[in-house]
Amino acid sequence: MDYNNFDYDKLIEVISSLDKRYANVFSFGKSVQGRDLYCAAIGGGDKKVFLNGAHHSLEWITASLLANWCVDYIDAIKSGTQIGGEDARRLYGKCTYYIAPMINPDGVNIVINGLTPDNPQYMSVMDMLDGQNVSEVWQANINGVDLNHNYDALFYEYVEIARQAGYDKPGPRRYPGVAPFDQPETAAVREFVLDEEFPFTIAFHSQGEVIYWSFQDKGFPDLAQSLADASGYTLDAATGISSYSGYKDWYLDKFNLPAFTVEVGLGQNPLPFEQFEQIKTDCYPLIARCADLV
Repeated sequence: MDYNNFDYDKLIEVISSLDKRYANVFSFGKSVQGRDLYCAAIGGGDKKVFLNGAHHSLEWITASLLANWCVDYIDAIKSGTQIGGEDARRLYGKCTYYIAPMINPDGVNIVINGLTPDNPQYMSVMDMLDGQNVSEVWQANINGVDLNHNYDALFYEYVEIARQAGYDKPGPRRYPGVAPFDQPETAAVREFVLDEEFPFTIAFHSQGEVIYWSFQDKGFPDLAQSLADASGYTLDAATGISSYSGYKDWYLDKFNLPAFTVEVGLGQNPLPFEQFEQIKTDCYPLIARCADLV
């Protein structure tokens, strides 16, 4: 499988190929344009870990990472070998990974495949782009809402900050929407999380090789350090416009349970695919470590 330019069709190809003896594949919601938000549950343990990627369109490499993990993990379980430095069968018996590689499939598709006139939102997106190249700037969903600013964690405080910074209407990035969870993608994530009651979660983004672990006065520094030790990434606290209304922020604020943002790779989004193998080398041990942290 070629994980470069990992669009929705490639996601379906990977998800559909997973061995059903080990992976329970299902949709927990739909995007604005009706694409399924797929999740693969892999494991036999009672402890649960929820991993998600590609809230942001340019960061599709995080979907590549999580989809490739699913394939490699099942292969390692079958062969009785290691993944991320850990025995795959031990991980399988200890916890169940719930992996949603692509939260924003509509946005990912236009970044990778271009915006074509047959897209139902063609004119509105063209207006929002205002001459910019969609493949270079588009982080939002197809409605022009930044999904990682659409969560209920100091949301209205962020609305004011975004307004002052010029993000007061739908566009390629930073616009939070009118109200928390007013987009079908984030609403689906919210309902899924409430139903499953995950005790541990990570959202994968790019870039920076950093792990954000706190929100306001909440966070789990010891667990964050364990993830940093596994990956070689550094720990940091988000500041300024990035420190409001994100998925990790909401999770910590709502549930006071371990939640982290892992920023993979270095450079400018979309990251060059040449970094993919190094991202896997860094993040596979981090993902494997999760099983021992819940």
